[in-house]
Amino acid sequence: MATTSPPSATARNLWMGSRGRRILHTGMWSFIAKGCAAANLFISVPFVLRSLGPEQFGAWATLVSLVTFAGFLDFGFGNGTMNLIAAANGRQSQDEVATILQESRRTLVCVALCLTPIAALAALLVPWNHMLGMPGAAMDGRIAAATVLFSVVFAVPLNLANRVQLGLGRGDRAFRWQAAGQLAALAGVVTCAIANAPLSVLTAISVATPLLASLANTYSLSRDPDLVVTTQASPQERSVIGRKIRHEGFMFFVLQLAAALAFSADLPLISIFRGAAEAGTYAIVQRLFSVIPLALSLIWAPLWPIYRQALAVGDHAWVVSTLRRSLLLAVVFAAAGSTILVFGFGSIVGLWVHHPIAVPGIMLAGFACWCIMEASGTAIATFLNAASVMRYQLITSCVFATLCVGGKVWVVAHLGINWMPWVTVTTYCVASVFPLLWFRKRLISGVFSREY
Repeated sequence: MATTSPPSATARNLWMGSRGRRILHTGMWSFIAKGCAAANLFISVPFVLRSLGPEQFGAWATLVSLVTFAGFLDFGFGNGTMNLIAAANGRQSQDEVATILQESRRTLVCVALCLTPIAALAALLVPWNHMLGMPGAAMDGRIAAATVLFSVVFAVPLNLANRVQLGLGRGDRAFRWQAAGQLAALAGVVTCAIANAPLSVLTAISVATPLLASLANTYSLSRDPDLVVTTQASPQERSVIGRKIRHEGFMFFVLQLAAALAFSADLPLISIFRGAAEAGTYAIVQRLFSVIPLALSLIWAPLWPIYRQALAVGDHAWVVSTLRRSLLLAVVFAAAGSTILVFGFGSIVGLWVHHPIAVPGIMLAGFACWCIMEASGTAIATFLNAASVMRYQLITSCVFATLCVGGKVWVVAHLGINWMPWVTVTTYCVASVFPLLWFRKRLISGVFSREY
């Protein structure tokens, strides 16, 4: 007589499977890393605020937010490399994985070398003190800006190791190093803030310390015997791989640029039009609500390359069911989390920064609505990125960024900062949600009809 698995075991295997267990394992380490990032985000704020005062705190928050640009100044080659490595790893082609890594390293080092003189010129020529709303602190503002610019340049090749580890299904290793970097940055910022260090020192510690962890991760990856090329690829094969990295990477670059323009423009715009003090208030609200996408990124980071591996072996049923579950999870979690933050805002901020902040309900409601929309959009974008659905995303993202930035410039100049989250919500509906509802069937059929 044939034996059957217990119903509970069968259900558990269908729900999770080996991929689900990998997502949970990587997600656990991602949770630890994000927890360390959240600790750095929240614990450092009151120390820096007391040390620098409201005006310079706003400048510090604005400068630190510019590190976001490190995510796209690799011209998308990191994400393109992760996709290619995930597909090659799914096919168990180790020599191809090693060759992709070799070509990516060479490309990103060249990118960093090209960006170095640009960063130097920007540090010297841009009037940073006026842009940051600190006309009386020219030298300190310039030094702080220079540390951010060069940290962004160094991050371009160093952050590749994180993407490679994720593509190989070893994201837990990347997140261990990230956790160490965030804790080191927190310790450095708090220590320097207690010592009343100037803006330039606090900015340098905030943005440069995590790079030491990326450097250690890069070194550990270079010592991995599984990533050594055993059969040297021909010049033609290397050329093909290089073109794939550049082609897919450049499209990711445009996507990242559009996202950075739309989402990272808030604080610089407020600093220019309204001053550093209002930028500091907005930064506190923005950072508080950023906990929700930060928590959900525990799932998106490992899920992206696993989607790609599943597509490479044709497991479409798993992809569809996982997409539905992740979308439902994202919406429910974001709705619950944003509701708690809106109604508990006063108490949470009082415990956090130790003094009350007057924020109108219309701004809080806007951030809450955007959190829900961003969560659902990121769940879908994770799948589309893994499937290399680039042309559609390029069009919608560029339209969204254009409408969003233009709307924010007008709103912050004429209506103030309270309506800025609603600009993001409205333009995202017009540029992304409505087109997705219209083209969803065509997109899905296109994904499942191609080879990876």
